[in-house]
Amino acid sequence: MKVVCNTEQFGKKLALVSRGVSARSTIQLLGGVLVETGAESVKLSATDVDISIRTSSPAEVEEEGRVVIPARIFNDVVRSLPGGQLRIEHDVASGTVRLAAGEKEYSIRAYAADEFPQLPEFDEARAFRMTGEALVDTIEKVSKSYSRDETRPVLTGILINFENSKVRMVTTDSYRLSIKETELATTFEGERTALIPARAMQEVQRIFTSSDEEQIEIDLSENQALFRIGDVTFGTRLIGGNFPEYGRLLPNAFERKISVNREELMETLRRVNLFAQRQNPPVPVSLAFSEGEVEVMVRSPEVGEAHEKLPADSEDEFRISFNPGYLIDGVSAVDTENVVFKLNEPLKPGLIVPNGGDGETDDPDFLYLIMPMRDPSQG
Repeated sequence: MKVVCNTEQFGKKLALVSRGVSARSTIQLLGGVLVETGAESVKLSATDVDISIRTSSPAEVEEEGRVVIPARIFNDVVRSLPGGQLRIEHDVASGTVRLAAGEKEYSIRAYAADEFPQLPEFDEARAFRMTGEALVDTIEKVSKSYSRDETRPVLTGILINFENSKVRMVTTDSYRLSIKETELATTFEGERTALIPARAMQEVQRIFTSSDEEQIEIDLSENQALFRIGDVTFGTRLIGGNFPEYGRLLPNAFERKISVNREELMETLRRVNLFAQRQNPPVPVSLAFSEGEVEVMVRSPEVGEAHEKLPADSEDEFRISFNPGYLIDGVSAVDTENVVFKLNEPLKPGLIVPNGGDGETDDPDFLYLIMPMRDPSQG
């Protein structure tokens, strides 16, 4: 293989695809990037078996071929080179790849590509499109609530449902539940549901936001999800198992619906959380509602106390406590001027939802269910 390409352009594509390289596998090939020639391009692929990334970079192909190059040293060398042309040559006899940029030359030991895993192919007939902005916004809204506990893999994913002109994403870690529904610019027949690793969806989000694309193409199969963003194809295995029946967790009715200015509440929560953060077990933040206001307070035996009062459209005295980090995550995900708390008893789950422009909140496009905490300071 012999190719010549632009160093800077190739380096960006190499850095992107290297995010799919396995950092822990004992299989050497999975620690490398597959480089192969295409039509006036060089194609780059990487996988850790669970995810895969493929892209290409324009190149002048002098001799066809394919080879796997260790990702870390490959990246480090290309990143360190100045702008200009980069020549890549694979010497099959010696098992090395030569990188040359002007008077600079490097020789890297490489691997034959014959045993590199076969990556799933994007099925054009099965695929559908949606605006990337809609997908990214939906991921952003629910990404705080997935579990980081790998012993419960089902909870480490995002349940995604595509139906007609909407996409719904759901995450839960057993302590809170996020549901976001977004209108799509396109429609398709039927319904498609997949449980996709949350970290993989965040990678899709990262790839899209760093691109100039507007659309994302999606191909869902029985055990794989493929996302095509311009000339980048990202693949991930789906999570097996049954996601919790989250509809049963949502209360049918609430005794209280209380609206608070979102920005004022966020600023208050950030300040009072200074008295609660980095403590184990977590110190709860309490919301003490009374007529026309809410007092936000934290009492920490180790640090001290914080109290702030804010206007609220509450009508009676009611107090409830939450994990401060979880509460901040829920309020920050709301993008309306006011945030609405739907509450029942102090130890029953509460709901955080956006406030519509007309005050209507019965059918919001975002729901954040949060379990309350017992406040030790209340006995």
